[in-house]
Amino acid sequence: MDCLLPQSNVEGDVQLARKYHPDTNQDKSAKEKFVEIQEAYDILKDDKKRAEYDQYGAASQQPGFDSSAFSGGFGGAGSFGGFNFGSTFGGGSQSQGNVFEQLFGSFGGARNGRGHGFADVSRGSDLEASIGVSFMEACKGTSRTINITPVVNCGTCSGTGLKAGAKRSTCTSCGGSGSRTFVIDSGFQMSTTCNTCQGTGSSVPRGSQCGECAGVGQVRIRKSVKVDIPAGVEDGMTIRIPNAGDAPVTGKGSTGDLLVRVGVSSSKLFRRQGSNLHHEARIPLHSALLGGRVRVPTLDGEVDVRIPSGTQQGEEMVLKSRGVQHVYGGDKGDLYVKFVVQLPRSLTKRQREILQQYADDVEGRSSSPSQNSKASSDASASEEKPFKVNENGTGFSPFATPSTPGSGWVSRAWYRIKELIGL
Repeated sequence: MDCLLPQSNVEGDVQLARKYHPDTNQDKSAKEKFVEIQEAYDILKDDKKRAEYDQYGAASQQPGFDSSAFSGGFGGAGSFGGFNFGSTFGGGSQSQGNVFEQLFGSFGGARNGRGHGFADVSRGSDLEASIGVSFMEACKGTSRTINITPVVNCGTCSGTGLKAGAKRSTCTSCGGSGSRTFVIDSGFQMSTTCNTCQGTGSSVPRGSQCGECAGVGQVRIRKSVKVDIPAGVEDGMTIRIPNAGDAPVTGKGSTGDLLVRVGVSSSKLFRRQGSNLHHEARIPLHSALLGGRVRVPTLDGEVDVRIPSGTQQGEEMVLKSRGVQHVYGGDKGDLYVKFVVQLPRSLTKRQREILQQYADDVEGRSSSPSQNSKASSDASASEEKPFKVNENGTGFSPFATPSTPGSGWVSRAWYRIKELIGL
């Protein structure tokens, strides 16, 4: 019946029925046409069915259709986008805010989204706190004591909310069922926990409230909790302490947890990467060339580390099991020691002579003592020259490194040292 129904015509209906009757028409589609004609005739001869069909279409003939469910459901004042929430939820005299409060108000008390919407499976809210520890404390483990204010059952009434000798009465909002049912205009029903009694089905009568908690059955207290911080904790990790949060509002169910966020300060000696540590050890030029020893800090104190001769800039040495204990257990990480070669900013006369002899030996040249003396005097004279400014405004310094490798023994020695240390 996808077309508009024509006005009733008995003779025409009879002719169509005879034309498509299965007994007189052997066409396969004749039976379907006959049923459609029969349904159309049933609608046309009933004024109420015809009026519903004209207003709601073919859906009006479906089983269970109730045209009265749509009356007042759309339009009018207090509607939202043409849809009236008050009449839809069966409370035309109530405001939209009250309807949603009744429907979802019982879920609003819990900060973690797991509130007291259902009395039998309710759970208290989680509490959150944050603490700060040093880098060494995070690597070795420590403990802290923090103050929290959880919600607990009243000690005077043991969570009942009643004074001594009083009894609870049946909730007038839900009639003792603990839930409320809202009938939607289309015929559907929605059930939710009663927000008056929180699903218990009973309430505290007026004048019977506990003087300590005012009939709520719970109070907020202040207490201290010890937090054990495991070794290997990283910055931003959260430690969960079970059953240290708020008690459930209904008095039935499990207590929430305490979530402690840990902040770890940075270290001036180490850089952490997972369970491994990184440290930069600065060594002098002669130790890099000839070898030696250097003191390296670890989590358990300083240790002597041997420097191999010919150590290059940026080379690393691994100290096994000198890192951080993994927070979830297992072996410790490693400590990576990176060598940073420090060049001297100034040299004595004797040091320059030694470096000149070294440079001449490497390059296969021979030098006489007089040449060494002259080179040393030239170097000393260059050190005494002040910083000058040219006429064009540009400045130069006698301490600047020469731009070409063939401009004197100092430059040759300098370039050779840079080659040795990898600069």
